[in-house]
Amino acid sequence: MARRLVLGLFLLFVSACGNSPGATRPAAPPPTSAAPWTTPAGALGRCGPQPPAVAATRFDYRALSSPAVGKIPAVTAGSGDTVAVLLHQTDGGGLCGWLPFAGLVAADPGITVIAVDLCSYGAARCRAAQGDAAQTRAASLAIDLAVRTLHARRVVVVGASMGGSVALMTAVRDRRVDAVADLSGPVDWRGMRLVREGRALPVPALVSMAEDEDAAQVAGAKAIVANAPQGSRFLPAAQGHGYELVTQADGRPGALFADVLAWIRG
Repeated sequence: MARRLVLGLFLLFVSACGNSPGATRPAAPPPTSAAPWTTPAGALGRCGPQPPAVAATRFDYRALSSPAVGKIPAVTAGSGDTVAVLLHQTDGGGLCGWLPFAGLVAADPGITVIAVDLCSYGAARCRAAQGDAAQTRAASLAIDLAVRTLHARRVVVVGASMGGSVALMTAVRDRRVDAVADLSGPVDWRGMRLVREGRALPVPALVSMAEDEDAAQVAGAKAIVANAPQGSRFLPAAQGHGYELVTQADGRPGALFADVLAWIRG
């Protein structure tokens, strides 16, 4: 009985010491609330609430135009002489879908990003809104901006889903492109006869297609890389499509972000 009493008093003493002002306490858990999303001011307000990386980035909004194409909106960010031209997927938001990725990439001191609305999306007003030729001409307006105004040393066209297919076709038609990245671009999208099996690509291509996509699409993506110029690469992913491969839902870098950023850098 006496031994139990002594042990109880000892444990009470230890407990009291653990609650004293000078005692070491477990670290507080990290905060669970993320930084608030905000809606950009001005023309980009149409994109709705965006994650913190977007709010922290200075985007310059402008309209690109030519008699052959019409007018397409574009946003630029960053200040490097490597320029990444970003072509969006078909979710209705146009260039808005690229803003989280663009905000992350623009933090790299060597890179400038240009995101555009392709024809029939966002606020684009194209003379010919349909067809692959219209979309590649719109992409070439962004390349004009990169080369003539931003004095790009290196131009990389990066596309998600539909934009991935357009990126490949743009690389075939516009010889100012130095490299191309295709994230989930359909291999049977209209106009892809230009690059089917990669035989017409003049520049290295990074192509990614998640394993949970249609098997024919995965096989087609791998075939493009197998027949593309030396240095091309197939980038595997377990799951995800388009933007999801490089940015998470909360705007943080996705599984393939670092690989695509390294490809842009060259």
